[in-house]
Amino acid sequence: MKRTPSGSIADHRPVVRGFVLRHVGDENLAEDLVQETFLRAQRASGTHRGEASERSWVCAIALNVIRDHFRAARRVGGPAATPALVQEMVSEEDGERALLESEMASCIGEFLLQLPHPQHDVVALHDMAGLTHAEIAGVLEVSVANSRVLLHRGRAALRTLLRQNCELRFDAEGIPCERKER
Repeated sequence: MKRTPSGSIADHRPVVRGFVLRHVGDENLAEDLVQETFLRAQRASGTHRGEASERSWVCAIALNVIRDHFRAARRVGGPAATPALVQEMVSEEDGERALLESEMASCIGEFLLQLPHPQHDVVALHDMAGLTHAEIAGVLEVSVANSRVLLHRGRAALRTLLRQNCELRFDAEGIPCERKER
C-alpha cells in the first residue's frame, strides 16, 4: 500500500469502518465492505493524485463501495443489510439498543441513497465520515461554498424524505422510527 509521511493507508481503517458502519448498521456487512474498500484502495493507490487528503480519498472509495453494495442488493431484490447483531448481544437491553441503532442506520442509509448524487455524497462524507468542507471539495472537485450548499440542501431533502416515510418518536418506549403505512 502507498506510504505517506504519517504512515500507511491502513491507518485510516477506524475512520472508514465507522463511516461504513453508520451507513449499513451491520457489523459483519461493514467489515466486508471495509475489506473491499481497502482492496480497491490498494489497487488504485497509484491513481491518488494528492489533491485530497488520503483519508478523504479512502472515504470516497468507501462511499462507492457502499453505493455499489446497495445497487446490487436492489437488483437481486434482497435486503440491503441484514442485521446479524442479535447473536453477538451481551445483555437483552444492550441487544435491543444495538438492534434499534442498526435498524435506524439501515433505514436512514436507505433514504440517504435516494438523495441526488452530489447531495448524497456531501451528506455522507461530512456527517458520516467527518470530512471537512475543504476535504469534500477536493474529493468531489467542487468549491467549498458548493459543498456547504449541497450539505444544507441534502440535509433538508433527507429530513423531507424521513418525514414523508417515517413515524419518528423520541420517547423512551418502543421503536424510535417506523415506516408509515401507505
